[in-house]
Amino acid sequence: MHIIPVIDLKDGLAVAARQGKRQTYRPLASPLCPQPELPAVIRAYLSVFPFRTFYIADLNAIEKNGNNHALITRMLQAHSDISLWIDSGTDPFINDNSVSFRDRVSNVLGSETGISIEQLDHYTRKSDCILSLDYRGGELLGNPDLTAQPSRLPQRVIVMNLERVGSHAGPDLEHLSSLLHRLPGKQVYAAGGVRNAEDLRRLAGHGVHGALVATALHDRTITSEHLQQFNMDVQDVN
Repeated sequence: MHIIPVIDLKDGLAVAARQGKRQTYRPLASPLCPQPELPAVIRAYLSVFPFRTFYIADLNAIEKNGNNHALITRMLQAHSDISLWIDSGTDPFINDNSVSFRDRVSNVLGSETGISIEQLDHYTRKSDCILSLDYRGGELLGNPDLTAQPSRLPQRVIVMNLERVGSHAGPDLEHLSSLLHRLPGKQVYAAGGVRNAEDLRRLAGHGVHGALVATALHDRTITSEHLQQFNMDVQDVN
């Protein structure tokens, strides 16, 4: 069970994401991390657990309003042992003209951009990519045919339930189970709604490969002790 902390960046600061309503996002201030600067957020997450992979949503890039690439680059330079999954919309952090950090960065391509199977093929050939299937109200945002040809999708697939992000509503296990059957052989990652260690155990029990988590870490409903015990439990099962 791969647990990945999430950071949403907007205008150079980390923001608190709630139900995908990006116009309402405000600079992050939480029990875990009262400061919204990226270095402080990284330090806070690492104080909980020695995470080696982080997910970053560059909201400026996603909304086509600039990007936070320079800030992300400084983070990669400061933490040589960390890898990133970066969602930059249609402006991938790693592209044809950028080879630095290629071995430590995976582009996340969100269905909300309207990406096609053919575009996925292109990006997958150029770099290590991850597909994010973005859902709102049970409906896939973007190309409805993306799940019709699972063999052409990247190996790693995020199932992003936007309305559950930051909601403490719990993951949508029924929907995840359905997608697991439709995407055989794929590593499926759940995003949105994870509340506590029990949710992580339930996801693992359903065959979900990993989870993207933010609010539960910031609110301390998932703690160092939970993660250490959960990690040992998973190792025992394996």
